[in-house]
Amino acid sequence: MPLFRFEAINEAGKKYKGTIDADHLQDAKFKLQRKQILATLVEALSDKKLGCRLPKSELLNLTKEIARLLQAGMPLFEVLSALEEKYKGQKTHHRLLLDLCDQVRSGKTLSQALSRHPKTFDLLYLSMIANAEKTGRLKEALQEIASWIGKELNVRKQIISAMLYPSLLGTFCLFVLSSLLFFVVPSMAELFEGRSLHPFTTIVFTASRWACGAKPYLALLALVVIGSIGVALFYKAWQKKILSIAFRLPYIKMLLAKVAFVRFCRSCATLLEGGVPIITALSQARSVMGHPRLEEVIRQAEDRVRQGEKIYGPFLNHPLIPSLIPRMLGIAEEGGKLPFMMRQIAEIYEDELEKTLTYISALAQPILLLILGAMVGFVLLAVLLPLTDVSSFAN
Repeated sequence: MPLFRFEAINEAGKKYKGTIDADHLQDAKFKLQRKQILATLVEALSDKKLGCRLPKSELLNLTKEIARLLQAGMPLFEVLSALEEKYKGQKTHHRLLLDLCDQVRSGKTLSQALSRHPKTFDLLYLSMIANAEKTGRLKEALQEIASWIGKELNVRKQIISAMLYPSLLGTFCLFVLSSLLFFVVPSMAELFEGRSLHPFTTIVFTASRWACGAKPYLALLALVVIGSIGVALFYKAWQKKILSIAFRLPYIKMLLAKVAFVRFCRSCATLLEGGVPIITALSQARSVMGHPRLEEVIRQAEDRVRQGEKIYGPFLNHPLIPSLIPRMLGIAEEGGKLPFMMRQIAEIYEDELEKTLTYISALAQPILLLILGAMVGFVLLAVLLPLTDVSSFAN
């Protein structure tokens, strides 16, 4: 059934919004009246308003559920209807599945129904489903998509877990240092006033005085940094700027290249195994990379394939691509095993990425602990050294 959006007033006199499914506008109004909902506005949801966004983890669960029910022999419409009933209490899931049911019941294919929600189903997802509908491999395609999304989430989880502990420990280091400079050291300044101090003590007290004097500016700087991080999390333009800077950093750029290449190889292998032509597979897999330099390499490979040349040419002597990769692609292309080799390359890069992230996490933890210990130890030593000078206290 189509979805309708309504605005209503509750018993307390406050306005609220909601959605309801009905055959037509009058039916929607009748259902609202029957539920004793005082609606001030009822309108059909347009395609633009309807587009739902599911997180990757929720999309993975939904894809797995559809694949399992299809595997059990249920027709597609019955599968979507059953899931719509299951997720009736969850607003986003329910709206999405209700629209899919309506579109499939009206005679549209699943890929056409999914295309109404581009925020959830990207080009690669839609291409896999559309190709599977032509070949009759919808169940297999959904299982492959679920596996591909699961691998992508696993890589993302590894990156987050590798960076989370060092980030928290670094934040704690800043908190401890700020507490010492802003509160502990100033409270002891009068105790050592007018005395000749050790150079360590002089350094710490000077730093504390400077920090206390520049407190408004440091607070403003902290707010700017926190605000920039918050903006970067929600605005793609800022994310692109940060990534463009990260692509130039010596060690980070290789890490990001591995992440992008894993995403590309796994996506391309999935598309090729699903029967997608190689040029289309390269183009669509390129769209999910998120790495401008490697995207240009894939674009050159597409042009070579169109001209009847070998695919591995642009991969030769590239600073971000190991020399083994073009050799593997050349052998696979000659043997007709390009999808298999793409998947092998993705697994090789994934293993290297996991080892790299594990190494970074294992190395960062003791280094940050040593830095924290050195900072606290330096400040304590600077404060304790004058206390050992008994003669100066006597004088």
